[in-house]
Amino acid sequence: MVDDVKHHTVLVIDDERGPRESLRMLLKNDYHVLCADSVDAGLELLGQNEVDVVAMDIRMPNKNGIDGLRAIREKYPFLSVVLITGFGSLETAQEAIRLGANDYIRKPYDAVEMRDVILRNVQRSRLERWRQHAEKELTHLNTKLLDELEQKDNLATMGQKSMEFVHDLRSPLTAMLGYVDLLTRELKQVREGLGEHWEETSEYLGHIEKSVMRCKELSDLWMNRGKTKQQARNPVDVHALLEDVIRNGHHAASAKGVTVELHAAKTSEPLEINRIQISRALTNILLNAIEAVPETGGQVRLWHRVANGMHEIGIKDNGCGMTADQIQHVFEPFFTTKTKSGTGLGLAIVKEAIDAHHGTIQVESKINEGSEFIVRLPAGKTPAPVEATPAH
Repeated sequence: MVDDVKHHTVLVIDDERGPRESLRMLLKNDYHVLCADSVDAGLELLGQNEVDVVAMDIRMPNKNGIDGLRAIREKYPFLSVVLITGFGSLETAQEAIRLGANDYIRKPYDAVEMRDVILRNVQRSRLERWRQHAEKELTHLNTKLLDELEQKDNLATMGQKSMEFVHDLRSPLTAMLGYVDLLTRELKQVREGLGEHWEETSEYLGHIEKSVMRCKELSDLWMNRGKTKQQARNPVDVHALLEDVIRNGHHAASAKGVTVELHAAKTSEPLEINRIQISRALTNILLNAIEAVPETGGQVRLWHRVANGMHEIGIKDNGCGMTADQIQHVFEPFFTTKTKSGTGLGLAIVKEAIDAHHGTIQVESKINEGSEFIVRLPAGKTPAPVEATPAH
């Protein structure tokens, strides 16, 4: 995720030549090092170069390190800043942290420790730049797609399929922006550099990458609609499929505090499907279940078994449930039980995908007790693929 550190830049700001040169010599083999003898000179270099970390002395004439930190934060809110001083105090440290310093080191510093601190903060700055770029690009993509749809004179004639496309596209884009938000909050909480938080931060980036790939797959499948070669079915590991579905719903579950459990033993019984279509269908069911459960104590359980030549996959929640009349209409296009949002297309898309695979879907539900959706798909090879719908 992080580039080779030798391509990164460290700015050292210290009014004393000895400490300034000492730090330059320590870092020059690993980084491009810029030096400034005052805060103003440092700010000028910042305006001329892409800097990854500022290592700045606190005790300087005219503008001190705290003044410099304040000025840097006004123009470069996410740039990593390491403050160095031989005259530190608890009050100074607290002020530095309050203003957004990422690390605080006392003189004389240990060379190994200094290298570690610089490396962590280089990684943090580059990761933050990548996050900002990704967020900007995703927002631009979302806006562009919506604008293009609005400009289509024949949008109304495209009917339900066009609305399915918008519905499908919205979910992965929302997931991407959601993980970007999680990453932003995570970085704000990391004051000592990434350190032990790197694995979790890297996992968020992995989710973003997978969501981007889902958008690409959706686009490819839509553009090649009706071309059989794009709709081939392949053997799928059911356990791995369900783990992917849970990952797709992770952000929604995490935001609401919902517990999602998987109860599925690994099996060698083949399930030959269009993975994109079935993943999309099961993800829609899971997201509906997450929305249906209470704000506290929400639980969703996924299970799988093979019985009578069929793969059975269940998604059960402890949510609000549905009436018998609602169950009767739940797979009809534009029918929805949601009062504030929802297009009524999610479960209609699910039903179409399951039917295309010669499977069935059953609903069991009771008001205030929850709902369970049970999908049954043929084990082994299924008949030749029918026309695919855009995937989630």
